[in-house]
Amino acid sequence: MTEKAGVGGFVPKLGKAWSVAAGWFDYNNDGLLDLFVVNYLNYNIKTATHCVQQGLPAYCSPVDFLGTPNILYRNNGDGTFADVSEPSHISQCVGKGMGLAFADYDNDGFTDIFVPNDTFENYLLHNNGDGTFTNVALLAGVAYNAYGKAIAGMGADFRDVDNDGRPDIFETAMFGEAFPLYKNLGDGQFRDVTATAGLSALTRRSTAWGAGIFDFDNDGNKDLFTANADILDNAMELAHRPFALPNQVFRNKGNLAFEDVSAKAGTAFSVPAAHRGAAFGDLNNDGKIDVVVAVLNGPPEIWMNRSNTQNGSNRNHWIILKLVGVKSNRDGLGTKVKITTSLGTQYNQATTAVSYNSSSDKRVHFGLGSAGVVDSIELTWPSGIRQVLKNVKADQVFTVMESSAS
Repeated sequence: MTEKAGVGGFVPKLGKAWSVAAGWFDYNNDGLLDLFVVNYLNYNIKTATHCVQQGLPAYCSPVDFLGTPNILYRNNGDGTFADVSEPSHISQCVGKGMGLAFADYDNDGFTDIFVPNDTFENYLLHNNGDGTFTNVALLAGVAYNAYGKAIAGMGADFRDVDNDGRPDIFETAMFGEAFPLYKNLGDGQFRDVTATAGLSALTRRSTAWGAGIFDFDNDGNKDLFTANADILDNAMELAHRPFALPNQVFRNKGNLAFEDVSAKAGTAFSVPAAHRGAAFGDLNNDGKIDVVVAVLNGPPEIWMNRSNTQNGSNRNHWIILKLVGVKSNRDGLGTKVKITTSLGTQYNQATTAVSYNSSSDKRVHFGLGSAGVVDSIELTWPSGIRQVLKNVKADQVFTVMESSAS
């Protein structure tokens, strides 16, 4: 259906693009999901330079290549799409994109886009609400890390980490750079809190691709996951670093402080591999987020979450919301969710576009700790409809259909 739908990934004057990631979102809130495609380098294998390091073959650095503009396809509602990259101003941002994540970071009712770029400044594409986007990454404080440097941005997630109602950004990178965590301060501003959160020391000696912000132990605080491996398969010969690496999981201790609990994740979890993408979701509907990780030249790893299970019972409560849009898009992507329990308030949103080269469960998960009831669930749908549910029992996959009135 690709050609018929009009989403072949062609860029004017360049032809077929080297696309790395893609995601669904409703950028104009018309109830139809649109497609954003992230493109990488302007590369042609027929003309590419053969790169050598220390007399050994190696990938050329992204610095040696020009970037490529990304693509925005508007859903026409009839099974076809229109390339609106130029009128939306998306084509003006020529980068070296690797990942993709969506969130309405300024709460203006329109979904924004974060694109991590490889050895190039990141993009934060603000949705102006009139069909156009503006790259505000530099002014917002997410174009570079705390040292003012462009990093080898890989994957990303765009989600509220500290339960203050504002989506934050977590990004993976390569060895020596650390994985930035940008706290949303409000008023369109972010601060790099990687060091104060403890992540600089925990991630500086790793290279990671896939990334996710999810509450793996259902304690009410969202944790971090990274899918790790070096870039070069001959990294040991070139840089004296192993190519295969184990994944990592960082527990959120609260107050934007993290600890590496990878060693407690099981013996098999510590086995290194050539990890790349990571997709997240509750595969067996037991209320705990599982992870599927892609491995280069090998079968994927499926990590079933067994945290907080004791004598066959889960000590922490949870709820998963399956959204059904009516006026909004059918999957409810872009819906913002606020829940309140006896332990406090949490925020999340419906999205499938997280990590690197991956697509995740569209359902919205919350860990509830010891709270057995959700006092209130407040949903703000892309249509603008606001819906409130009261006294919802925990430990269930709960289907919510968009109401006809706010």
